[in-house]
Amino acid sequence: MFEGNQDVGSAPLPDMGGDFGERKSIFQKIFSKSETAIPIILIVILLVILVLAFSGWDYSTIPVIGPGLQSIFGAKQYNVLVIGQPKPVTVNNIMGSPDFTKKYKFTYREEYLLDKYPENQLKPYDFIILDQSEASSKMGFVKAIPYQLSKALESSVASGKSLVIIGNSGHVVAGNPDTYGWQEIFGTMVPVDCIQNISLESPCEVPSPVVGILENSHISKVLYGIEQIPDLAYTAQGVPGLNLTTYNVNIASGEEWMWIKDLKTNKQYPGIVVNKGLLGGKVVYISFEEWGLIPGVIHRIFEYIQ
Repeated sequence: MFEGNQDVGSAPLPDMGGDFGERKSIFQKIFSKSETAIPIILIVILLVILVLAFSGWDYSTIPVIGPGLQSIFGAKQYNVLVIGQPKPVTVNNIMGSPDFTKKYKFTYREEYLLDKYPENQLKPYDFIILDQSEASSKMGFVKAIPYQLSKALESSVASGKSLVIIGNSGHVVAGNPDTYGWQEIFGTMVPVDCIQNISLESPCEVPSPVVGILENSHISKVLYGIEQIPDLAYTAQGVPGLNLTTYNVNIASGEEWMWIKDLKTNKQYPGIVVNKGLLGGKVVYISFEEWGLIPGVIHRIFEYIQ
């Protein structure tokens, strides 16, 4: 029998142990903090992603989630200035290839149009290619560049912008044919120079047609896995080498990543020479004008300098 106002439903709970309530309280605090922290963390992650998106970050470099982010926001497209006029094989295989155009936006400018305030004209670009392989003689000298442009290129590299020089492009200053050779024009930033020859007005003007192969010097990891071009299997089957228009230059500094071996004479020519630019941008010298024949190598070089 229950007496008075005793409430059956309010009977005391059995003792579950002295620390049960304390543990419950701790779990509640942790859960409560997690509920607060998770939205904050998500907001921070979203802000970071948005900042990277507006800065043009290449999401493919981010482990695991990079490809997904890249599919959502798109890959960074680098602005590349091409000064001069490359050979058709380069225009087709590099500047016109979807493998390159999805990541690189190429803009062409004639060298003589860059003699006025060239510093400002170079600023919008991530790196620069100087290729006068098909250049006309509008400058009075086939492979000449304006003095102002030479100084602007030198300044751009010093500030961290990378430069690719093809063949004998830019080895003469317009209006001053006595000043020739990259070392005299640009200083030590260019890793090669013209071979001095007193019988020639400008030693770098004379090309050396070669049927040869490109061999890896194995100095750089950038070209890891590439032994030679054309591949050993093809040359072993009697497939001829590459028809290249190269220039016999001296290596002044930097690293020779690839050299050209003439299949007829076994003579070697510098192929790709790189100045790593520890105090500025990188300078890559490619001695042959038909660099569009090696898109796989060029892709790796672009990745390296961008």
